[in-house]
Amino acid sequence: MKWKLLEPVKIGDKVSKNRIVMAPMETRMSTIYGDITQNMLDYYSERAKGGAGIIIVENTFVDNKASRSSLSSSGLYSDHLIAGKNLLAEAIQQENAIAIIQLSHGGRQAREGSTCYDAVAPSSVMCSVTQRVPKELTIKEIIEIEDAFADAALRAKLAGFDGVEIHGAHGYLICSFLSPLTNLRKDDYGGNAENRARFAKNVIRKVREKAGRDFIVGYRISGSEYIQKGLEISDTCNFAFEIQKDIDYIHVSAGIYESPSFSNIPSTYVPAGQLIPLAYEIKKRVAIPVITVGALNPKLAEQALREEKADLAAFGRALIADPQFPLKLAQGREEDIRPCIRGNEGCISRFYTGCEIRCEVNPACGREAKYVIKKVSDPKKILIAGGGAAGMEAARIAALMGHNVTLIEKENKLGGHLIESTTQEFKSDEADFLKWLVRQVQKSSAKIIFNTAITADFIKKENPDALIIALGSEYLRPSIKGSEKTLLADAILKNTVSAGKDVAIIGGGLVGSETALTLAMGGHDVTIIEQLETLAVKHEPGTREALINRLKQNKVKILTGNEVLEIKDNSIIVRDKPGNISEIKADTIVSATGLASRKISELENIVAKTYVIGDCVEARKIYQCIHEAWSIRDV
Repeated sequence: MKWKLLEPVKIGDKVSKNRIVMAPMETRMSTIYGDITQNMLDYYSERAKGGAGIIIVENTFVDNKASRSSLSSSGLYSDHLIAGKNLLAEAIQQENAIAIIQLSHGGRQAREGSTCYDAVAPSSVMCSVTQRVPKELTIKEIIEIEDAFADAALRAKLAGFDGVEIHGAHGYLICSFLSPLTNLRKDDYGGNAENRARFAKNVIRKVREKAGRDFIVGYRISGSEYIQKGLEISDTCNFAFEIQKDIDYIHVSAGIYESPSFSNIPSTYVPAGQLIPLAYEIKKRVAIPVITVGALNPKLAEQALREEKADLAAFGRALIADPQFPLKLAQGREEDIRPCIRGNEGCISRFYTGCEIRCEVNPACGREAKYVIKKVSDPKKILIAGGGAAGMEAARIAALMGHNVTLIEKENKLGGHLIESTTQEFKSDEADFLKWLVRQVQKSSAKIIFNTAITADFIKKENPDALIIALGSEYLRPSIKGSEKTLLADAILKNTVSAGKDVAIIGGGLVGSETALTLAMGGHDVTIIEQLETLAVKHEPGTREALINRLKQNKVKILTGNEVLEIKDNSIIVRDKPGNISEIKADTIVSATGLASRKISELENIVAKTYVIGDCVEARKIYQCIHEAWSIRDV
């Protein structure tokens, strides 16, 4: 297949070797001063080596006052940061990629602790996510910030970058001036659309004056804020038309912090590619290149480009999961591209504490120098017990390192709990990851033995140099009177039994919530009973919000703060927080109260080098399973 994604495209005075853009995703790898680190250099260099045509470095704050948006942002507010940023630009350009850096001001969404200053904004409209009421900027302060953007752009040029992207999206300062929701001013910077656009236009004009016409200037915009009184696509189309003569491309995203979870960083519970129509509407109004973004995979992006809904496609999490995907695409190795599963663990979940970026399916993310897979000089005989996520990944890595690997699995196929947990439409990305993992293990040199349970005698007979135990976990029934009458969640997910019309699910964790959604989408009337005050408490907040929204859309009844006292044949006795006892009728009752690690004690003392990974340590997520498989480095 001849990919349009791989065709060159002109941006400003530069020609990108392909139409694949690395979207700006905050790595949290900067120093406290906003300077670069070696980890940051390695991270961006790896994505440039992987073949992306344009790399847009993450949001970078422009002054030493209130512009930093998060705890670990990149900065370009001072000349002393030019040298470090030069190393970053060079690391990208030496791989024949165009280096662009995004300039930003956090505005009303700047997080508490990011600076010692109050958050600032066009108006004192509280951000309900950060819970901060910003200080309204004076005209003098506004002009200072406009100048700070221009000064930062000049520093970017002096550092050797090919261009800058002005961050006018996602509710940060520039976006908040443009939006009627957050700009309530009555002066020249507020009121009608022309005045609300003044700040953004001034920033663009001043950046262009400082940096010159031979420097790429792009603009990122929220095509819609998807919130009442916020920006709509008609507003942003008009604005894009007005600024196109002064910029080289427009990058169309969506949402602000307070928007619904589908708009900005859509999780697995949200269909991918939903922002493409926004890019298309803007493309119809402008004569400059348009970049689309939003949970794209190569096929979705290719379709958008072929249908002329965009000119380039930006990939954030996809390039976090597999930095080499553009190169693999060019080599005809599409099946070897490791898919992002959009669980947002590591990339987004660690954002709130300012911890460095990680990826649930790519443990090398953020640790590129440390996690290099190299052939060993002294191959070992390695036996791996269990063909779930942890066992397969351990087998894949060990085989790549050149070890003699045997993977033993008691069932007739690989996958473990990934099999039943990826049958649903909303887990299609995870299903693709399962297929990828199985395929990579099968293509490796690892020997796979099916339908065989691991025993002490088997281990002794094999006599391996190292044993990796990855036997996983088992579904639990709660210690509640009558629990033997319940079905376990995996029976529902595997579709081995039929549920009645009215279903009650005990447990509102991830398994219970996804089981409920599966049944509700199948036409069942479902009630979740959860003792805690919220569902899926261990989920990344935005992902949890998307899951709960999906449950509500499918009319799942959610009873939080309720304890199950007894399970009867066709009902459950529950008690709420105030102590009220009630009875819930149900044709089918499902236990989804968690999983327990499988017993491994009889296997642990047979081989001197024994490693225990995955769910048989503790029942957790894919993140821990995959990362623990990579942690075994001293076999």
